[in-house]
Amino acid sequence: MNRIKRDENILQIPEIITKFPEFTHKTTEHEIRERIEGKDHDLFVIQDNSKPAGFLVAYNLDEKVYYNWIMGVLPEFRRKGFGRQLIKQFESTAKIKGYTSVQVKTMEKFKGMQHLLTSLKYDKIGLDDKGKIILRKNL
Repeated sequence: MNRIKRDENILQIPEIITKFPEFTHKTTEHEIRERIEGKDHDLFVIQDNSKPAGFLVAYNLDEKVYYNWIMGVLPEFRRKGFGRQLIKQFESTAKIKGYTSVQVKTMEKFKGMQHLLTSLKYDKIGLDDKGKIILRKNL
C-alpha cells in the first residue's frame, strides 16, 4: 500500500537522498532547512509498506507560485506511479493553499522526469542560468 505523508521529520529526506545514484550532490538537512526557512513549505515522503520510496520538497516562490524544489523516487520503486502520486499531492496541496500555479526544474538527463511532467500537462517555459529546464502548470 502506498502512503504519502507530510513529513515532520526533516532528517528522513537527506537519508533518502543518499540512496540516489544519479544525484551527484547529496542535499543535506542544513541545505533543506536553509532553502525552506521563512517560506510556506511542505516535505512529502511516499512509502511502500512503511518503506520510504520517494520524497518531494516544496516551497513558495511568491504568493502565486508553489515550487517543487527537489524530488525523487528510488530506483526500485520507479515506473510504479510513485512520482505521479507525489506530484499530484504537491499540486493538490498548492491548490488548497491558494496558489495559482506550480513550477519545477529538471535537467536534460532526467528523461523520465521530463516525460512524467509533460504527461501531467506541465509546459516548458525556459531555462535557468544553469541550463535546467523550467516547467510550469496553471492550477
